[in-house]
Order: sequence, then structure tokens, then C-alpha cells
Amino acid sequence: FLLTNPDGYSMTYNGLVVALEKRMSRGWQAFGSYTLSRVYGLQPSSGATPAGAQISHAMPTFGRDPNDLTNAHGRLPNDRPHIFRVMGTAHLPRIGLVIAANLQYFSGKPWAATTQILLPQGDQRILLERRGSRRLSSQSLLDLRVSKAIRLGGPGRVDLAIDVLNVLNDTAEEALATDNRFSPTFGQPSVFMTPRRAMLSARLNLGR
Repeated sequence: FLLTNPDGYSMTYNGLVVALEKRMSRGWQAFGSYTLSRVYGLQPSSGATPAGAQISHAMPTFGRDPNDLTNAHGRLPNDRPHIFRVMGTAHLPRIGLVIAANLQYFSGKPWAATTQILLPQGDQRILLERRGSRRLSSQSLLDLRVSKAIRLGGPGRVDLAIDVLNVLNDTAEEALATDNRFSPTFGQPSVFMTPRRAMLSARLNLGR
């Protein structure tokens, strides 16, 4: 086989980002952004599963068979039309606490139903729908940190912190058992976001 850049392969990204920032003053700061975007085209990763990574380098087999390209032009694997982020930090000097939060919202990744067809050249995976006809669930991720510095005298101090990750305990799927339309497990989630968890940490600082 000749390894080359096939005709018709492309990637187009259109995006709009709006960001607001409140600098540190009166004990708090915040930053927020919203991204509206569209990533589409035809790439070697266009035939990937819903959890597949978006790549543009050559793959050994994709595109050799013209059936690979059926409905493959469309939303690329990392296309997330809506991304919303807000992060902030607040200092509470009276009780010596610092509170920080980070909220992120992402549209789910695109995918499409497929099928397996036995052809003379072998078993062939074919997209039944244009890629992006379906999406995984959107994800909302909120992380929270509360920390406190305890002076030991002189330059020394102990920094205590508690981190709570995925405070909302979002259970959105990140992968499917199969995208084969005729499988009994079609569209059933198989991998989920890591559930809510908390971490305690302590750091001894003997310097300035």
C-alpha cells in the first residue's frame, strides 16, 4: 500500500471564546469562559469508537477499503460544541481559610451507530449514520478545595487541605460497550466518570 495523504481528508475548526476575569481584590478572584465550537471533517480517527482519541496521523488500515469512508465525514471525536468553565478563590482571613472551586461543563463526545458486514475482503465495520448523529452524555465536573495554613513560629508552617473531586458526583458515561446497532449491548455505557472522592493532605514548610 502507498502511504500518502488521501483526497478528501480535512479538519475544520470554528470556535468562539468569551472570557471574563475578576482579579484578586477584597479577598477573592474569579475567572469564567464559554467556548462555542465545531470540529468536523474526515480524519483517520473518523472511524474510531465513541471513546476513541482524535488523531490525524496515518492509521494502518482505515481508508484502504472505500467502505471505511461511508458516513465518516462529520463531527470529529473531540468535538464538544459547548464548554463552560468557572473557577474562583476566596480568602477568609478571620478564620484563616482559603476556598477554591473549579466548575467545568462539556458537551458529550459525538458518535454514530455502526454495523459489521462480512464482505469478500473480510469483516468490515461500517458507519450507518454520519458521525456526530449521537452524543455521549454531557459532563459537569465540580472540584472544591479548602485549605488552612498553621504557623509554627518563625518561617515554618503546616499547610492543611481537603480536596473534594467531582462534588456533584456526575456519572456521565465516557465509553460504550459497543456502537454496533444490532448488538444487544448497543449504546450501553461501559466506562463512567470517576465518582466523588475526597483527599486530605498536609505539607510541612520550613522555608519562607
